Amino acid sequence: MCDFYQQAADVIEQLIQKKGSIKGLTYNRNVNVKTSKTCYALVCETLKYKGVIDQIIELTAGLEKEFKKNKTIKYSLLVVMIYELLFSANGKIKGGGQAKKLLSHYQAPINSALARMKIQKKVSENIDLLPDNIRYPITLPRYVRVNTLFNDCDENCIKNVIEHFVNVEGFELLSKPPKLQTKSITIKKENGTVEQQQQTTIILGEKEFYQDLDFPEILIFHHAVDLHDHKMLLNGQIILQDKASCLPSFILSPPPGSVCIDSCSAPGNKTSLLSAQMKNTGKIFAIEKDTKRCGTLIKLTKRSLCKNIETINDSFLNLKHDDPKFKDVEYILCDPSCSGSGIVNRLDYLLPTKYSTDEIVTDENDEDLDEILNQQNQSTKLPEKEKEKSILNKKELKKEKKRKLKEMKQGGKKQQKDNNNKLPLVPPIKTKEEIEEQERIEEEKRVKLLADFQLSIIQHSFAFPNVKKVIYSTCSTHQVENEDVVKRAIDELNKDGEKWKVVKILPHWTNSRGLPIYKNSDYSIRMTPSKDFTIGFFVALFEKIINNNSENNNNNNNNNNNNNNNNNNNNNNNNNNNNNNNNNNNNNNNNNNNSENNKLNIKNENEAPKIIQSDKIHIKPGNNKNNNSNNKNNNNNNNKNNKDKNNNNNKDKNKINIKNQNIKLEESDQKHPKKKLKLK
Repeated sequence: MCDFYQQAADVIEQLIQKKGSIKGLTYNRNVNVKTSKTCYALVCETLKYKGVIDQIIELTAGLEKEFKKNKTIKYSLLVVMIYELLFSANGKIKGGGQAKKLLSHYQAPINSALARMKIQKKVSENIDLLPDNIRYPITLPRYVRVNTLFNDCDENCIKNVIEHFVNVEGFELLSKPPKLQTKSITIKKENGTVEQQQQTTIILGEKEFYQDLDFPEILIFHHAVDLHDHKMLLNGQIILQDKASCLPSFILSPPPGSVCIDSCSAPGNKTSLLSAQMKNTGKIFAIEKDTKRCGTLIKLTKRSLCKNIETINDSFLNLKHDDPKFKDVEYILCDPSCSGSGIVNRLDYLLPTKYSTDEIVTDENDEDLDEILNQQNQSTKLPEKEKEKSILNKKELKKEKKRKLKEMKQGGKKQQKDNNNKLPLVPPIKTKEEIEEQERIEEEKRVKLLADFQLSIIQHSFAFPNVKKVIYSTCSTHQVENEDVVKRAIDELNKDGEKWKVVKILPHWTNSRGLPIYKNSDYSIRMTPSKDFTIGFFVALFEKIINNNSENNNNNNNNNNNNNNNNNNNNNNNNNNNNNNNNNNNNNNNNNNNSENNKLNIKNENEAPKIIQSDKIHIKPGNNKNNNSNNKNNNNNNNKNNKDKNNNNNKDKNKINIKNQNIKLEESDQKHPKKKLKLK
């Protein structure tokens, strides 16, 4: 048996057990590049036909029993070798081994089962047994993101990468995006009818590439360009990441020096782009629950030359909001596990596994999402005893189903032995509609669980005390995981008042908006392969509403304080003016009194004490020390002036008194009667 059969079988086995992605499991094995490419191609082609092969194994009587007897042959190896026998260009199994012997013995029944399937589904070609999305795949270009952290954030890092591809590897840089080509596809329906559909593709040569118009860090190549073992990828100069997957980090765009959380970080491409946006400053808490994926996260971010990342191997839901470590967190990126229904250029979606939206370069997942979601769902609805009963009931139901299925199979085999003339019992072939309906029901249940999990991640993000912006993204096309989750989140947040809002992102992207089913639901971005030539992707940005009332109150208080201070100053100034005026008036009165006193002193010295006592005027002090000092200075200046004036007046008065001593006392008495001089 050829080695690459076993290698491909091992990859599919791990995919079934949810232990990684095709590229991650294929290109990270300890094998050479050529063998990896052969293995990758075989895995991809086998996965295309896996659903058909599963039915063929069921329809081939005795094959499953014989397979189970031989414990050295894995089911995944059986699937790979049946693909090679029925659907490959070779049409035969290479090499030898027990698996080949087993299939050679059952080759005729296997071919018969395939023929019956074609008759049942009314098709003539093997490829017509495949679903439409596999028969007519949308081919996306190869996206390459230049790591701007390379060479300590060198400004010429993008230019250097472009020059390398042009000058060293012989690529041609296009000055503008290439033209689009629309072609008609003929789709054959099961009822025999034919339907025409339009499919648009980018016309790009295998040695051509161009720079993205929205984000200059992104370079776009022909889909056949393979860069998984490229030198610039291995040294961290470039990163393989779909344009749509870059959107959350580009839109959140935390400034240098800020503090962020990447809530579901692995494998780490979005985390490294956040680090590049922040120019390797500040702090990024990269959260990853799974230990293996956490190792992948550390490896990739280290290769991307990130220096501001602290990796935490824990569930994001376990983080405490009052932990001092997270008190300065202002930006959170939420890219939780999703259905992966937007992934069109990977075949992983044929298997029951989950996705992050990054380009996978290493092992992707090892944790059981369904178990996490079921535990979360039960913990919110059932007490402990009820949870235990529920789990036991589910286990009993599974055992009962297995027991009944075993009885049915044994009954069929017994009937076959009792009556050799009858044809062997063959399970009925399910129609395409029955299979699709069953898959639809199972998918709806799974998507609902995922949506609840996604909502819990967002709600946990909002509770951090200083968070300003939260960005949410999925690689899903389901409304339940996208617009519905955003609507549920914003309604829950604002049930006690408007605290958060959904921000309109990339407003110039008029053709890639969210579904307009709720208020502001078109503020989000919804990318599709047919229009944007990226994976199916959804992004929404939440932003905390700043409380303007508190600011207005503060401004009003400040204005009131300023007004009060101004009033106090005006009052003080008025008091000073009044005091000065009073002092001036009193001094004038003193001058007048002194002049008259001199007259009276000449005539009658006995009345002098009464007049002198009358000019003792008491003025209340001002409101502050400055006013008092000003009053003192003013009084001193006034007193000096008054003394000078008094001296001059006294000289003049004395002259007048000498010349005219016949002045009557009645005149002075009339001007200054004693009663009026008594001041309070």
